[in-house]
Amino acid sequence: MKRISIITPCLNAERHIGETIESVIGQSAILSGRAELEYIICDGNSTDKTNAIVTSYADNNGAIKLFSEQDTGMYAALSKGLKRASGDIVAYLNAGDFYNLHAFDIVLDLFEQKQVRWLTGYNVHYNDKSYFLNVKLPFKYRRDFFATGFYGTKLIFVQQESTFWDVSLHQFLDYDRLAAFRYAGDYYLWSRFAKETDLHIVEAYLGGFRIEKGQLSENRGGYVQEMMSMAVSPRVYHHILAAFDRVMWYAPVEFKKWFNKNGLFRYDHELQKWV
Repeated sequence: MKRISIITPCLNAERHIGETIESVIGQSAILSGRAELEYIICDGNSTDKTNAIVTSYADNNGAIKLFSEQDTGMYAALSKGLKRASGDIVAYLNAGDFYNLHAFDIVLDLFEQKQVRWLTGYNVHYNDKSYFLNVKLPFKYRRDFFATGFYGTKLIFVQQESTFWDVSLHQFLDYDRLAAFRYAGDYYLWSRFAKETDLHIVEAYLGGFRIEKGQLSENRGGYVQEMMSMAVSPRVYHHILAAFDRVMWYAPVEFKKWFNKNGLFRYDHELQKWV
């Protein structure tokens, strides 16, 4: 049985933390016994009811582990959580965001059947009331483009809430460097992972990002500045490929699959399997 480790960094998140926790512990793969859960919540010493809410869920077969102490920011908390992760498959989910009920089952299908090491799904957005508002299927994530900083400037970000990876990729991380980021720590993860493996895409809803006022992600300039500090100069052919990819992001699914045959998985209802 595989173990899935989820990390949630949080601070004063009483408004949404319960919804996030329930989306993790209520996964069909966990409830059916298909997978074991390790849920690490790294709290930055909240002064509201966050810890009390987390503790109310603590009697969950010991799956929830709460660590509450002062830290220097979200990625410092995430770094501590990733160090502690012992699962076969890892992801992180910020307080306020939440998973689809069957996300872990879909992830397990692809990791077991297709031997992927890094996977993402639909880009999904919610509003502050948890309404599901929009969805977009990514086209392709090119490993070179993570090095050039194109995702987030010329092309759309990787949605972290829909992204899962094999724990073996942790050996390529510098946890201290991750902890130092304020905005673009996720991009640091992606840039490291991209040196080792491809980011595959599944045509499925795994998780989503809540958009509301006052969140850290509103500082796009700070994010891009940190991201570009990791980037290398692109070549001419990178710009040409990026122009093609921008068009393909808005193309029909059949075209996306045709031009990304080995990187995009769809469920075949006749065969009843991922292809």
